Amino acid sequence: MAIKNRELKAGTVLTGRYHKVEHTCEVVEHDGKLCFRVDDGDVFNSISAAGSAVTGQACNGWAFWSELASDSQPAQTDAQKEAPAEATETGANEADVDKKNVCRRNPNQKGVPAGQVRWYCYACRTSFLLPAGQIPSGCPGHPVK
Repeated sequence: MAIKNRELKAGTVLTGRYHKVEHTCEVVEHDGKLCFRVDDGDVFNSISAAGSAVTGQACNGWAFWSELASDSQPAQTDAQKEAPAEATETGANEADVDKKNVCRRNPNQKGVPAGQVRWYCYACRTSFLLPAGQIPSGCPGHPVK
């Protein structure tokens, strides 16, 4: 779905599908202005240039990319909005996750078994499941050292 609110903030993650492959783009601050970093780490000055880098042709970035999540306002399900955040054994909740952590709670929890939560690692671009209430300290694919 095309992006309707064009006031993007640093930390917002965008997603786009091209030839049945999902790509991500993160809005980052670079030299004092907002830029767009795609999967391979290349940074572009415009959202359309980031889309063109993925598709290999001229691209309307506002139509190609969709907003996935934002560090400042993580997407929440209706159940999460109604219920307080679950505390882990250490007393931390999802709001306490370090912003530098490459793992974020996936806003799409459809099809996830009861008692589990789907997380997404931006470093290796994979998702994984954890028991509800458990906050990852890193991705199981590459543990924190």
